[in-house]
Amino acid sequence: MRSSPQTLPRSQDVVTAALAHLARIVLDKGRFIYAHDAYDIAAVHEGYNLLRHCGTLWFMARATNQLPGRPDPDLLEAIIRATGYLGRKLAPPLWAAPDRPSLGLVGNGAVKLGGLGLGLLALTEVAALPALALPPKALPHPLPATLSRMRTYALDEIDGDDFRHKRDFQTGEVLGFRSDYYTGEAIFGLLMSGPATGDLIRVTTGLMRQGYGFAQQSHWMAYAACEAVARGVVPEALGSAYLTGLMEAILGDTHYRARRQSTPIACRTEALTRVLLLARDHPGLLSPDLLTRIHTHAADNLALQLDWYADGQFWKGDDARKVQIDYIQHNATAFLHWGLLGEG
Repeated sequence: MRSSPQTLPRSQDVVTAALAHLARIVLDKGRFIYAHDAYDIAAVHEGYNLLRHCGTLWFMARATNQLPGRPDPDLLEAIIRATGYLGRKLAPPLWAAPDRPSLGLVGNGAVKLGGLGLGLLALTEVAALPALALPPKALPHPLPATLSRMRTYALDEIDGDDFRHKRDFQTGEVLGFRSDYYTGEAIFGLLMSGPATGDLIRVTTGLMRQGYGFAQQSHWMAYAACEAVARGVVPEALGSAYLTGLMEAILGDTHYRARRQSTPIACRTEALTRVLLLARDHPGLLSPDLLTRIHTHAADNLALQLDWYADGQFWKGDDARKVQIDYIQHNATAFLHWGLLGEG
């Protein structure tokens, strides 16, 4: 029977189960079992995605930091292994300016800006884990220096009013690929991992004024904009206008629910609940009517997401029972936010 918004399971139980499952599928060398059939981790699906590795590691470390109690030792060991895998994908570009040492996150011979942003998020949360001691060779440099060099690479990709999204790692050639989500991931990762530079403030402010991310209903821009408001990087009036527009875009077009897939719903729930968390700390930022509608919509979404959940696993949807690491990441993060709101 489908859960109603009033009978959602305890958020902490969902998040804890998701963490336990993810820890179980981190292999010895730090890769995840990227995808498998629901209830059967031996039924493995081929493929791997470095961006989703970083995003999943970010969720694991963030949830571990925010849940009460002592972290499970097996979970911490899994986080260490997954961090080591990320670390082995970092390399200095030979074509970069020698006076600006940097590190790119290299996958299939290319550096994708989104992966760098998610890597910054992951390592920032790993650095905050009080009980975690990384092995000396887990990263190319000590963690603060590794983060600093990754930030340098990402900041150097600012290009006018946006970012360059992808380069050939060997030659430095800028490739034509563009993603709807890399810019938000990069801004969010940079804001979380260190101070905002003048260029980052300029780009973030300009994109928010343009309503960038509304058409995509971008949860990554929701994160980035919330962080920009929370840190005073943009004026609160701009934050209010931007987040109102983004929330109305999500509330006003619910075709994503009709796809009957867990993760498109979960990503919107992440955006909705992150905005609710910000609004709790910034009274008057959004109108009471809008906040009520956001809360109702998020609760309805969470109930839908449970149609494709069991035992810490979220699968694709009605059309496929494939469990993938990013499905768990996005869905469980939405429940983490719900719990942080005090909703169960």
